[in-house]
Amino acid sequence: MNIIKSKKFKLLLAMISLLVLVNTIQESYAKYISSASANSNFSIAQWTFKVNDQDVLSNNDFSSTIVPVINENDNIREGYIAPTSTGYFDIIIDYSNVGVAFNEVLTLAPGTNSVADLKITGYSVNDGSMIPFANDNYNINVNHYLNDGTYRDVYRFYVEWIDGDGESMDNAADTEASQTRSASIAINLKFIQLAH
Repeated sequence: MNIIKSKKFKLLLAMISLLVLVNTIQESYAKYISSASANSNFSIAQWTFKVNDQDVLSNNDFSSTIVPVINENDNIREGYIAPTSTGYFDIIIDYSNVGVAFNEVLTLAPGTNSVADLKITGYSVNDGSMIPFANDNYNINVNHYLNDGTYRDVYRFYVEWIDGDGESMDNAADTEASQTRSASIAINLKFIQLAH
């Protein structure tokens, strides 16, 4: 049998020719092949709130930052409350490092204390006029949008130890409250991103 006419030889010759052709094409195109890679980096919007200069994400109990101010009264020792006392405290919310629109909810309530007649009479925002609270509903609900142009709100809450009309404590209860020396207001803040 003739080797050149053999099917195996023809197949081997075709394979060698194909390999030479592929190698030649690969060398020709290899000079022009390049590759690249990258990461698509996105900047994440910040979500950092400060309440009375304290970062509430790292420490959400800001009790020590609230400084009650008792209005002077010639009949009551300075810095103390008693029946007829009035005063206020401030909550300063800094949201300059927040990169999204959000809803802010402030809820206040009488704390665990012996002074049932300690009332939150109203509040003001950024030195505005006092807004009275109605029916002991001590809630503030505000949306902040990115184009508001403000990044800090100063809330001032006004308190009074009611004595006389509207009081629930009599003189004996007032006297008993002075023995426990406990009067507080519970404050809860909540920040929720506005999705749309």
